[in-house]
Amino acid sequence: MELGTSETVKSVNTIDCPICGSKDSLKIIINELDIPYIGKVLETTMICSNCNYKNSDIMPTDVKEPKRYILKIQDEEDLNKRVVRSSTGFIRIPELGFEVKPGAASQGYVSNVEGVLNRLEESLMMLSRGAETEAEKKQAEKIAKKLEAIKQGKETATLIIEDPTGHSLIIGDGVIDEKLTDEEVNSLNKGEFIELKR
Repeated sequence: MELGTSETVKSVNTIDCPICGSKDSLKIIINELDIPYIGKVLETTMICSNCNYKNSDIMPTDVKEPKRYILKIQDEEDLNKRVVRSSTGFIRIPELGFEVKPGAASQGYVSNVEGVLNRLEESLMMLSRGAETEAEKKQAEKIAKKLEAIKQGKETATLIIEDPTGHSLIIGDGVIDEKLTDEEVNSLNKGEFIELKR
């Protein structure tokens, strides 16, 4: 499935680069995009002509209902379902006791279910390397093995994405789509980290 867009350039500005300090070298381009399933967004791209620093971000401008999307991952077809995770989206896989919470440095992305699992696996490997105890390291390795089994179709799991701003979603057949209650929105904690439940 292709995500088409329509685009309008809103502004182009040049400022001093905060990374290398070069005068008038950082070009900031702001585009307004209309992306199917997501709605209107502002895309900001920053590029320094001196040090090649580059950063892009997308900020949704449409107001949406807080949502939860649930997908039972059972086969290869489920691995190919499109996932849009905004910078405010929470990801959980209850069977693994795994949760990713957004924070100030959190970035959104468009991928598929397998791509989400790969990102989680990479995060687990970083946690494993930085583990303070042998038990934490073994827990991360155990979850990584289960993630691999899910990707190979040997195990099933439930992917849950909750977003208080409603900008995250899972697209495809078999996806359950629920509105979050005010209480559920208030219970979603902020803080950029990955949590392994015990």
